[in-house]
Amino acid sequence: MPTLRPPAPVYRYLLTVFAVTAAVIGVRFLITWAAEVFLHPIPILGGWLKSLEIIELSVIVLFAVLGFGLGSATHHLPAKTSLGLKSIALLVALPLVFFSSYWLRYQLWLSQLTAESTLTRQQITALANQALSREGGSQGFWGYYTTTTRMPILPATVDELERMAEDQKWFRSELTRFSGIEPGVFSMIFDGAGWGIRLFYMALAFLTGVIYFFKGLAEADAARLRRLAQGTAVKR
Repeated sequence: MPTLRPPAPVYRYLLTVFAVTAAVIGVRFLITWAAEVFLHPIPILGGWLKSLEIIELSVIVLFAVLGFGLGSATHHLPAKTSLGLKSIALLVALPLVFFSSYWLRYQLWLSQLTAESTLTRQQITALANQALSREGGSQGFWGYYTTTTRMPILPATVDELERMAEDQKWFRSELTRFSGIEPGVFSMIFDGAGWGIRLFYMALAFLTGVIYFFKGLAEADAARLRRLAQGTAVKR
């Protein structure tokens, strides 16, 4: 029996989805890399910008492009395709693109630790996982993501990494000594502020992506109408 294959327009749709998503991730990688290499190392200013994650404001433009591109790509699909099926690509691409910059920052951090040490990348990763687990309760990328919500600037050397938990305790005890407020209160403040910033950028990214996705759908419908009108004109 002959193998059933999706029609050519579906292939074009999938290719467009892949191209748009890859292009947006590529630009996001470039912006993140430039910020980590040139902007964040600037004394005082760089640390302040990294703490507020100002670079994440780029999500407005990038997710607008992503949403509009994926929405417009649906003109390759049959007109009767349901909104749910059209939205699958967006639902997959949104978190993938959003977390891609944090994944790159995690890899750059490990590379920085490796460059400042004589240990191998595997050994550095193991030490980093131990430190992240002590501070945030998780390892790997997710441990990095959760830890940087309360500690935007992580240790840059192995010695600092091994002292990370102790340094944080000392810092909070000093805040308590000067203010009289319990360390747990400061932990709640730092956690709340960090997660608040992250959730703000996440909501901004997803909302922008969804809004422009529907604009892209409208453009796709308009493209179908133009093709239909052109076909009718040719027949006449």
